[in-house]
Amino acid sequence: MTNSRVESGFDNIGNGLYRLQRLLSSRRVSSSLADAADLHVSQQGMQILRALRDGESRPVAEAARAARMDVGAASRQLRKLDDAGLTERSASSDNASVVLVRLTGRGAELAKRLQHVNNQHLRDALLGWTSAERDQLGHLLVRLVDDLQRTPYRSGT
Repeated sequence: MTNSRVESGFDNIGNGLYRLQRLLSSRRVSSSLADAADLHVSQQGMQILRALRDGESRPVAEAARAARMDVGAASRQLRKLDDAGLTERSASSDNASVVLVRLTGRGAELAKRLQHVNNQHLRDALLGWTSAERDQLGHLLVRLVDDLQRTPYRSGT
């Protein structure tokens, strides 16, 4: 295979990943998802709901990391979610300086609804795919993410 064909393959993968990243971070997509799930929270609020959907109490910093947000932004968003009765905070019994956050019953219900709408959308989008194609996509996505996380960046020169 020639070097230009190899580079073209990487360009196609990069372009596909770029398009996927833009799609997943789109405010329009988040708004459509929120409407379909009958949620009245921001895009960042949905990120926090997803990060906390396992039902466990966790430190705010850990919730922020799971939501891919900085701690300040996550704290501001958590204040709004607390006010809406979707999350609640408490001091850690092990370390009073650590603030834990978890979903309330209503927050867990909304996170579950959000996940259901997300899953239905994915099922609808992949309706024309065979079971083998869906399995292959799932395995390749997990493999790609694992490989990207463990591969350091190098200079392009």
